[in-house]
Formats: sequence, structure tokens, C-alpha cells
Amino acid sequence: MTEIKEIYSAQQINRRVAELGAQISEDYKTLECPVVIGVLKGAFCFLADLVRHIDLPESIQLEFVHLSSYGSATESSGRIQAPYLNLPNISNRHILVVEDIVDSGRTAHFFLEYLKDQFSPASLKLAVLLDKNTNRVVTVKPDYIGFSVGDTFIVGFGFDYAEKHRELPYLGELIRKGSK
Repeated sequence: MTEIKEIYSAQQINRRVAELGAQISEDYKTLECPVVIGVLKGAFCFLADLVRHIDLPESIQLEFVHLSSYGSATESSGRIQAPYLNLPNISNRHILVVEDIVDSGRTAHFFLEYLKDQFSPASLKLAVLLDKNTNRVVTVKPDYIGFSVGDTFIVGFGFDYAEKHRELPYLGELIRKGSK
């Protein structure tokens, strides 16, 4: 049995995502047609809201990849699964990667290095809704951070536990009864 304790409300998330969108808009306002890459599945809510708050003179190009290191567990497995890593030629472009969370850092590090090796981007930045650096194994420093969280398992607003709870409009701590 599980319980979910709300940590960030839908209003808090909306306000913070709007702030990040404004910051990104300012940073990218002079760059030609930036590429925003959403990492599925967890970042889909954050990505959708974030791109609606990015206001640039030129349109962005939006791409998606599917990466994972959690599976149906509450901790990273340490192995990166990349079932969908098909991108068009985005060589020498300004790339913004949008992730749900950086935890161990393995997935973000893997993908950022992949983009550097494959596409030699003009610039490469990382936006995350949650930064959980208590379990960091690989050094990754996000450029844009929604919230920092401690060592807790989060669900809602795109985050899941075994493919459940993604639809919640808030971010909550998953508390499994009998596990503590």
C-alpha cells in the first residue's frame, strides 16, 4: 500500500516553470532556431508547460528521446536504457535538453556526452524540473533547475512509480507503507 504526500502544488510548479521559461527566453533570445529535446517519459508534463513559456523571436525545433535507468524500481539501476534515440541531424545547433530529474547523473551524463559526440552542438544546456544531488554518482550540473529535492522518491506531474501516478497535477513523495 502507498501514500503520496504533496511536496510541490500545481500552482508552485506552474509558477516555477514560468520563471524557468522566462529565464530560458532571455538566454536564448539571440540564438537561431534552438533545438529542445525532451527526455521521455518523465519530462512530458514539464516539457509541455516549459515550451509554452519560452518566448523567442524564432520558433524552436522540438525533438524527443526515450531514456531510462529506473525501470519500475525506486532507485536507478545504473544501466541506461535507450529504446528511442533517433534524432535528425542537429549538428552545430544550440541544444536544450529537458529532463524530469537528475539523480545519480548517469542518464543525463550519458545523453549529454552522446549529443556532444554525435552533433558537436554550438551550445548544450540542461533543464531539469528536479535536481536530487544526494545520490549523485556522475558529475552533472544542470543549467536550469526547477526545484532541489533530498533523498525521496517523487511521483506526479509526469514522474511515475511502475508507470503509475504520472497524471497527478502536483509533485508528491511516494511513501510505501511497511517500507520504513
